[in-house]
Amino acid sequence: PNRLPPDAVLDSLEICFEVCSEAPLHHSDWPSDITLWINGYDVGTWTSPADFGGERGALNPSWWDNSNSQYGLLKVWKVTVQGGFVDGMRISDLVLSDMGLATGSSIRVRVGVREDAHNIGGLNLFGSKFGNYPQDIVLKQRFQRGTQATRPQKPSEAEGKRR
Repeated sequence: PNRLPPDAVLDSLEICFEVCSEAPLHHSDWPSDITLWINGYDVGTWTSPADFGGERGALNPSWWDNSNSQYGLLKVWKVTVQGGFVDGMRISDLVLSDMGLATGSSIRVRVGVREDAHNIGGLNLFGSKFGNYPQDIVLKQRFQRGTQATRPQKPSEAEGKRR
């Protein structure tokens, strides 16, 4: 659940994980359009270039066969008052205020490939014991607290108030 203090103002919601495409065994040229949703809202889509293999993932257990997917790329999806981002690049107009993230409400994360995606290559998610990054899925909330916090506005709202 969203456990922000009642006096907190959310500045960003960030989700980070290791991911790649999914191909039979592995394939170095296998793009996949991977989308992230939070509470049903489409944060945006990133295209994974490959299902990485051929080089063993640093954390994979000894029993994991070398012919399987080995590792992914560490990707960071983020929603702010400015929009939706992957690795700092803006990918959508979705802003925090659109999402209705009330204190105590659930934060549901979904990662997938749309049925109508241009590159339908599936996906692999790696946890702390597989791939190259020793972390599970990480969700971070950055916020301001107390009376010093100012409620952020969408860029269009701020512009309208300046006129």
